Amino acid sequence: MRRIALNLLPILTQDFRITVYAVPPFGEDRPEFAGERAVLRHLPDGEEYVPYWTFFEPVDGAKRVDLYPFDNTYATIAALRRAIEEKCRTVLKAGTYRVKENFRRHIEVVVERHKEGVATVSLEPYLLRSTRRFGILLDFRFHPAKGLHGTRRALQLSLALDRNGQPNLDFYADRYAKLSSFIRKYYGKIFPLKLSNDQEVEVGSRLVGLNSDLLARKRYVMNGQRQSKSQFMGVNRFGPYKQHYQDAQLYFLYRRAEHGLSQDLFRALRGDVFRTFSGLKQMFAFPVTRENVRGATISTFEGAEIDRIAQNVLRDANGRPVVPVVITPFSRRDEKSENDAYWRLKHSFLSRGIPIQVVAAETIANRNTLKWSTSGIALQIFAKAGGTPWRVVPTTEQCLIVGVGQAHSVREEGGIKRFFAYSVLTDSTGAFQEIRQLGAAEDEDSYIGSFHANLRQIFEDYADRFSSYVVHSTFSIRGRELDSIAATLSDHREMHGDGHFVSMKFNDRNPFFGFDSGHNSRVPYESTVVPLSRSDYLVWFEGLQYGQLALHKMVGGPLHVRFAYPKDIAKREKRMFLQDAINLSGANWRGFNAKSLPVSVYYAQIIARYLKEFEARGLQQVDVNNIVPWFL
Repeated sequence: MRRIALNLLPILTQDFRITVYAVPPFGEDRPEFAGERAVLRHLPDGEEYVPYWTFFEPVDGAKRVDLYPFDNTYATIAALRRAIEEKCRTVLKAGTYRVKENFRRHIEVVVERHKEGVATVSLEPYLLRSTRRFGILLDFRFHPAKGLHGTRRALQLSLALDRNGQPNLDFYADRYAKLSSFIRKYYGKIFPLKLSNDQEVEVGSRLVGLNSDLLARKRYVMNGQRQSKSQFMGVNRFGPYKQHYQDAQLYFLYRRAEHGLSQDLFRALRGDVFRTFSGLKQMFAFPVTRENVRGATISTFEGAEIDRIAQNVLRDANGRPVVPVVITPFSRRDEKSENDAYWRLKHSFLSRGIPIQVVAAETIANRNTLKWSTSGIALQIFAKAGGTPWRVVPTTEQCLIVGVGQAHSVREEGGIKRFFAYSVLTDSTGAFQEIRQLGAAEDEDSYIGSFHANLRQIFEDYADRFSSYVVHSTFSIRGRELDSIAATLSDHREMHGDGHFVSMKFNDRNPFFGFDSGHNSRVPYESTVVPLSRSDYLVWFEGLQYGQLALHKMVGGPLHVRFAYPKDIAKREKRMFLQDAINLSGANWRGFNAKSLPVSVYYAQIIARYLKEFEARGLQQVDVNNIVPWFL
């Protein structure tokens, strides 16, 4: 059991009170007084809690109520937030801090200014329920100036790249240093806090240390059911779990100007160029010869020409599986006009049932980039040709994982134009089952109705094949709909014995971070779990590897995982479902070191994004339930 330093300064004062001024709620209008809008809160009144409109400043006709911190934790957090804002307003110069209203209201202090943007540390009150302590979350972030997002210098200032422009292996240590510097410079200015009733609240100067749990490391199943702790080494040593379609074809497509680059990519995929990749044939038993490789030029990446070449590829394949490898002068991240060409290219081939592999010319032209990209490109080609590179060792047997993702298109004048949601169905080994559309509508009520109806239908269709069912989502699903699904599944329990129905919410853009002070990198071990409450956990889906003190790749931040349904899940069962989620982060075939988010939600997010982009360009709906993972 290791201690993880959470990015939280603890509130040391335990017996403070907060004061609110309460008005009984008459009518539906939300009252406002002296610029403060009332908030409806339930306050203790004898043995019961009664709703009141509440203010933090005195209001004529309102009664004063003094609350203990746990009488209403939302009121306590709001009072602490007001105290931080007031202290910053008092001791800091205008322009050196700002109040942000995103999903959560918080305060940002500007700690560095650069021509590329500003670096900030945010302060946000939080109740750490696992220790029943309030505290102040600190989070470092760099905000690039307009037009400079994604530039090398901006990424360096955000700590994503090191001084040489390479992925920053010291990301955790550098982030810890930024927070430590902030504490040294600003702690004495901002703390202690003074509440609206003039009570002082002391705040600690050291990050809170929490006990962590360590789940099992991901294990991968390769050819012949042999296992490996490494995706790359496992495939290289044993071969992939399942071979590709034996008559699969590769079709290189390029403009004449990129003909030389297409040859460079061909040789790299064949294994003739870099020691870092032995070749498609050697690693995946996928031959790259004149018999199964063809090439053709494309004059321009405009609609008619794209459709013409896609139709030619379909005709030449003559029913055989084919993966076109398209060399483009643009990437998905380029400006709008070239970005449009990327999505239209993808749509044209997908509408004909053909998964394509797009490789930007700049990736091939940069020898060092190509060196480290070739194995990932080969992996995606192999999967799109019908191969299964590996599976993961499951914890829960006969378990269907339903990953849900959504992406909404937005009107230029504001508001949502169209709602999208798709699900990716896998089992707990990462074996792909199918893709289902859950919702696509122009109004929210229709979208929600179809979403829940289609979600229930999935479980009805699979109820005779699995005994346990877990929903992975990045957003909240209404409890009554989950109740309805649970009731549907209960009818099948007698046939399959005891099983589970669980809903888990994943958030990779959360305000939490943690550091392991046991080594200089400060990176927790992979599969580290820190409980934040009975339902909330901070999980490192990637991290330091066992038995190693040196990092070989950049490690991202932890995920915030919430058990949203049901309320009473045993601790042992939570460990099982967390372990399966960690395992599924290793089932990502977008690369050997691809993003460590469970593929259940990651793939669903990608698919929803594709369909949103197609819709935004007025392109016709396509059948996305291809039998190969075209979305890689």
